[in-house]
Amino acid sequence: MKKKQFLRTLFLIQMTAGLSFGAAAQLYTDASANLPDNGAKGQSMDLKAGDVDSDGDLDIILANEFQPNTILLNNGTGQFTNGTAGKLPQIVHDSEDIVFEDVNGDGKPDLLFCSEDDVNLGKTNVHEFYLGDGEGRFTTAAFQLPDSEANAIISGDIDGDGDPDILLGNNGINTVLINPGDGNFLIENNRLPAISRTTQDLALGDVDGDGDPDLIEGNENGNLLHINDGRGFFQNETTTRLPQGLNIETRKVSLGDADGDGDLDIFLSNVQFIQGKNMQNRLFINAGAGHFSDETAQRLPVDNDHTIDAIFEDVDLDGDLDIVLANVFGGSVKIYENDGAGKFRDRTMQILGRLYFIDALGVIAVDLNGDGYRDIYFCDRKSPQTNNKDLLLLRSPVSDVHELVADSRDFIIYPNPVRDEFYIKTGGENRPDTLVLEGTDGRTWKLTEAAPVAEGVYRLTIKNLKLANGHYFLNLNGKRKALVVMQP
Repeated sequence: MKKKQFLRTLFLIQMTAGLSFGAAAQLYTDASANLPDNGAKGQSMDLKAGDVDSDGDLDIILANEFQPNTILLNNGTGQFTNGTAGKLPQIVHDSEDIVFEDVNGDGKPDLLFCSEDDVNLGKTNVHEFYLGDGEGRFTTAAFQLPDSEANAIISGDIDGDGDPDILLGNNGINTVLINPGDGNFLIENNRLPAISRTTQDLALGDVDGDGDPDLIEGNENGNLLHINDGRGFFQNETTTRLPQGLNIETRKVSLGDADGDGDLDIFLSNVQFIQGKNMQNRLFINAGAGHFSDETAQRLPVDNDHTIDAIFEDVDLDGDLDIVLANVFGGSVKIYENDGAGKFRDRTMQILGRLYFIDALGVIAVDLNGDGYRDIYFCDRKSPQTNNKDLLLLRSPVSDVHELVADSRDFIIYPNPVRDEFYIKTGGENRPDTLVLEGTDGRTWKLTEAAPVAEGVYRLTIKNLKLANGHYFLNLNGKRKALVVMQP
């Protein structure tokens, strides 16, 4: 028996016996050594990924606190170098958030940074706005963003005219910048209710299902939900749509379909920097038209972390959205795994193989090494005395069965997306007598080799079918059971 086959068999035996085998479930490899000491050790507050130099891979942009901002260039395999020099003006601000978007309509992405506790507060050019040349160089735009004390900046087509507008989340009344198409924005704050809060984050998403983006404010002193009328004018409907009476201090708003019913739910990353606030993160479930219920107690683990950022991400490639959390002040980064119905459990150790204790203020998930799997990058705001870099976790190649045997769901495909082979767990189904892949064009492929590897778990080899990339339905014993994604 080959070593790899032996280890897989041992894994299945131990999982069937109900024993822990955490190493086999580790899905990510720490590749922080791929990050340069010069550039990935700054006091980073947030980050974005984007193809800065138009070479076909994703680079990293870091917003730094009282340090010049940074661009890390990717060589295409997830190895990064500091590409800031000569590319991005090196001005010291208290940068907090980033927009990487073509705002002037020339087909080349531009860069905007917002600033909070800035030494120049009250003067012009506190927020940074740079136009990109498409080759990685950025120059100061003629238009100057209006001064404010801002923790959040976001882009989105709020008025439906096809170009990105900008919103600033301020300590005070938030700012609306309408884009006429050339990046010379018009200040139109009358589009947003004039409510003064300390905004830490802004999220745009169609929560009521009417086709236009609505706005959620993550605030220190009461979150707000504003509904878009379709023309880019917002109505405050917080009291009728969001759960009330929560004494929370929110730092990030994340939108995603947590329960798989086709609408956007809300995850709130909360902290307790203000005494007396309830730091439990919250999950608001959308009833379908933008009316939310607080289902935290039924769906989330109890926590006492200071969570600064979180993203919805299908970490285990099982077709539902898990949650990746960035924590500070002694809390490790965490992974909450979705059971497929929108209930989450902490599976950090099983998925990451260890705990990472960093001051993680931002997190993204994108494919950084070009292998088709999404990796995770945490930016780390550390003191200048520490020697830690940001945390880069590359998605490990999918080869193990992971935890199919221990999982309680009736039917599972793992991994999904798939390549040459995959596993199914049939739950209460009988042995799969007939397994058929059905293409979206109606063509079918009968799968004849379903090798049992544990009770109710079968391995299928599809290498010989030479299937094109795309989506397929899996039919088990005459019933369509799941969507299969083929990728190289």
